Amino acid sequence: MCKAQQEQQPMAEPYFSIDYPAQVNISPLAGHEILPDTAKLEAEIPAPFKLISEVTRIDTSNARLLRNLDEHAGELVEIINQQSRKIDLVLSYVLAQEDDPSQRHTTLSLGGGGFTFCSRQALANHSVVRFKLFLPELSVAVYGYGKIEVHAREPEPIYRCTFVAIREQDRDALIRASLQLQAKQLKARAERRAQQDIP
Repeated sequence: MCKAQQEQQPMAEPYFSIDYPAQVNISPLAGHEILPDTAKLEAEIPAPFKLISEVTRIDTSNARLLRNLDEHAGELVEIINQQSRKIDLVLSYVLAQEDDPSQRHTTLSLGGGGFTFCSRQALANHSVVRFKLFLPELSVAVYGYGKIEVHAREPEPIYRCTFVAIREQDRDALIRASLQLQAKQLKARAERRAQQDIP
């Protein structure tokens, strides 16, 4: 089995998932459309998605380098962080142009294997969709394909989109984002508990 075929197999759920409302565009494939192989997927990913992926990779690399600096480099770290925030703001604006309001949904949960969402538009079980997932607050945006499964039906249909064609670096970015979000949620929960314990 070639690599492209392996990537197009629906992933089991070995990936951590977290409840989180992210914006996602979902577009069912037309009858004549087929899943792209690895090369075609790479070629059709819109430029802003590739750009934010590369910026995130550079930021991760810079963060590792900055950790090795001594404590006297605090001002340099702050300057670099400010530059990074400016780039993130520009990228968020560019990515907003990729968002189609007519295809917009909000996730209920997400992770490295896929996401769940509600939709007023009925989607066929086992159908394939093209998606654009946006997490600008974490400098993550992912373009790919997923297989739809009905996850629950009450009070309104909840669907699961399992990734079937996605770049590995984008999956890694989603896994990191999920862990960051979990850390923030756990910190907020601990702070709420601490406040409740104050007499």
